[in-house]
Parts: sequence; C-alpha cells; structure tokens
Amino acid sequence: MIPKPKQIELFDEYFQLPYAVKVAYDETDELMDDLLMTFHRDAYTDLWVDAGYSRRGGTMQIEFRLKDVGLPHPEGYELRISKNKIECYATDVLGFHYAYQTLLQLFYLALNHDKGMLQVQTIRDWPSYPWRGMHLDISRHFYDDEEIIPYSSWMAALKMNQLHLHLSDDQGWRLELERFPELTEKGAWRRIDEYTMYGGYLDEFNLDEILGVLEELRINVVPEIDLPGHAMAILSAYPQYACFPRDFEPLSVWGISEDIICAGNDKAVAFLKELVLEVSDLFPGPYFHIGGDEAPKHRWKECPKCQKRIKDLGLKDEEALQGWLIRELQQTLEQAGKTIMGWDEILDTGVDEKPIISVWRGDGLDAAKLAVENGNRFVICPNQYLYFDWRATPGKKGPHGVTSLEKVMSLNPQDYCFGRPDLLLGGQANMWTEHTPEFSDVRRMIFPRIFAAAEIFWNGKAEPDLPERIARLQEAFK
Repeated sequence: MIPKPKQIELFDEYFQLPYAVKVAYDETDELMDDLLMTFHRDAYTDLWVDAGYSRRGGTMQIEFRLKDVGLPHPEGYELRISKNKIECYATDVLGFHYAYQTLLQLFYLALNHDKGMLQVQTIRDWPSYPWRGMHLDISRHFYDDEEIIPYSSWMAALKMNQLHLHLSDDQGWRLELERFPELTEKGAWRRIDEYTMYGGYLDEFNLDEILGVLEELRINVVPEIDLPGHAMAILSAYPQYACFPRDFEPLSVWGISEDIICAGNDKAVAFLKELVLEVSDLFPGPYFHIGGDEAPKHRWKECPKCQKRIKDLGLKDEEALQGWLIRELQQTLEQAGKTIMGWDEILDTGVDEKPIISVWRGDGLDAAKLAVENGNRFVICPNQYLYFDWRATPGKKGPHGVTSLEKVMSLNPQDYCFGRPDLLLGGQANMWTEHTPEFSDVRRMIFPRIFAAAEIFWNGKAEPDLPERIARLQEAFK
C-alpha cells in the first residue's frame, strides 16, 4: 500500500473477497454519507469488474464506527479485517476517509495480484504531517475541471490533502472575476504567432465543479495569485498599475518580466487589495498564497513613486518595500479570515512570523532555517527534491535538473526542523507546466514520484520497499 500504514498486524489467515458488501456506519456528516454510499454502490463492484471476476456468493459486512481507539492523531483510523467482517474505527470522519482509501488499495491488490484473497489483519494508521500537498501550475498551460479533478483524485487516493493552484503568472490569468472582467478578456490569452492565441480560464461553473468534488475528496484548495512580480497577465489588463505604463501583453515565452506591480502607486495597492479579496471569497479554505517570488526591482529603483514610498516610510530598500506591500495584503486577507502564504523569497523582505513559507530554492535548508529563525510555519517543496517538472531520468533531455524517484525518496523532512519541529507543517510536490502542454505530459511527469511524496509526508520518510509497492499499485492510477 502507498502510503504504507504505520502499524500492521498480519494473521496467517486469508479469505476470498465476495462480490457483495453491506456497509453500516454511525451517523456522520453529509459528505461522508455520500462517500460511503458511493463505495457501497460503485467502488467495490467496479474493482470486481475491472479485475475480470465473475460473481461469487456471500456478503461481507463493513462497519464504520466513531470511536476513540487511542491513536496519536485525530485523522487516524483503525481497521480490523476478519473473515466475514471489516470494522473501521476513527475519532473523526477524516479518519473514515483515509480508511476508505486504504480499503480500496487493499481490495485492488487482492483482486488484481492475489487471486481475490485478502489476508486477515489489523491496521492502525495516522498522518505524520498535516500538510500533504500537490501544486499545479495552470497559468503556463491551462487545465480546467476535466484535468484538475482527476489530478485531485490521484491525490486523494494517496491521502494527500492540499491542492495548491497557481492561477496567475506572466503567461496567463486563469480565473473569471465578476469585478475585473478585463483579466480574462485580455490576461487569459497570449499570442503564439501572428494568427494564433492560446489561453483559457476557469469560469464560475468550472470552479464550482472543482470545489464541489474536492470537498468530497477532503482536499483543500490553496489559490495563488503571484504578486508583485510574475504580473504581466495582470498588467495586460490594467497597465496603469505598472511603474511605467504602456501596452502590455501576457508573455509568450518562458521566464520573468522586469515589469511588476508598482508598490508606490496608491491606486495599484488598492486594486491589489480588492483583487485578493475577490479571489479569496471564491475559495472556502483558510489559506491564500500571494507568491512573492522572483520580483525584479529594476523598475522600482527607477520609479519616482516607489522611491518616494521608500523615503516616506523610512524603508531600507526595495526589498523592504516588497515587505511593506506584503504586510498590506496580509492585513487585508487576515480581516477576511485568511492566512497568507508566500514563496521563501518573502523572508528577505522583513515579513513577520504570520505568513506560511513555501520553502523551494535549492535543497531548501537555508530557507527553512530562516523561517525557523523568524518563527514562521513552513511547507517544504525544495526544487532539488520535489519539482516534478524536473527530469525523472538522467539520460533524458529536459530544461531543468534531475529529480529521480530515488532522489525524492531520500528527502528527510526532519533535516528541516532546526530545533522547531512544530513549525514544519509538511510538504508538497510542485508541478510547473511550461513544458507540459498536454495533461498526459503532466501525468507522465508526476508518476511514479507522487507515490514517494505521498509516502514521505504521511509517514515522515520513504521505506526502501517503496519501488516494489509502486510496481504493484501503479496500474491502478489510470
């Protein structure tokens, strides 16, 4: 299984899985009712059909019961599998959700690899970290609900719980907003050549479909609007908010632009506050990612308004000006009940301890240490280990470095604690999409490395037998 349960007690007994199951459960919330009924009606019998088995007699009882069984984490669960009954105990419905995923893997392996025989066993399991995520860039290449939902279902099957959606960049804006229609009219489309435009965006229907399914999958969505850099798509719609306004277009090449949002323009700052509030209203989760990475300061150095802001506020330099802008947006989002996140560059700008830091540069150790020294909670996603747009195989051509399955498996989250394990929330793997124009390319890049990421952030490390387990399970993730 992936992730491997923390405690498994195996007995020297097996039984043949029957075709029919009967599900019984305590009164739970509406979403859990839907999940268990789907399992009863569809998931189990689908496994039978996919494995090519004919009907066999008998019925198996599966019971889900809310009960404290002394696990160290409220999202944990206990499964007791006997010859004619499976009992699941959890203190929270999230435990049922993760137990459900474990059962699906057990049944898949039994039907497809073990001639339909399931071993009698007891499983006690819980997560090591609360943040077990995947990132998806839909700005460089656009993916809608038909791709985001399968991506999320793979996450859910591996007990991952945070989807970080990169919604804006120099190459495209990807979210319809009622108050700012120009963002999708102009910012969502980039020029490929003289005759061809590329783009797209999530409209209200797409977003509602995604959020509804992800709520059932128990996955939180973290929206990211990258600011103040990576903003050419925004400036193409609202050029007046640049330091030196002109006609802008979303970039049709990869890389970053020196034109960023003007931090010295009061109207630009007010616009950003309105923008992040409208985006945050669309997403029910507690987090909002403001980016903050790779923001060249050349324009700010030349801009009279930015220089006046620095002087009036008594700031040290342009980095401190970015820190001031982040604090302004942070205060706005806090009033809306959101906790802000940012890439680790924001630690260089004088932020306080409230933002959650996405640690990404290099091996991430220096940034994690800075986060600890500043008292910030943080999520690790170092590019040398967890950027899945990097090549998985040394011999293949590609634009980035190599992050093999073995390299991902070697990641040890404890190396990032620096005496404050309470600040480490967990981690995520990042999927940037400059070089994956088709969703099939995304799938090819994340598998099988997503298995290692899921294992590490559920269990704290990857066991040496992970490649063997991947070989047995990978075909189930179609």
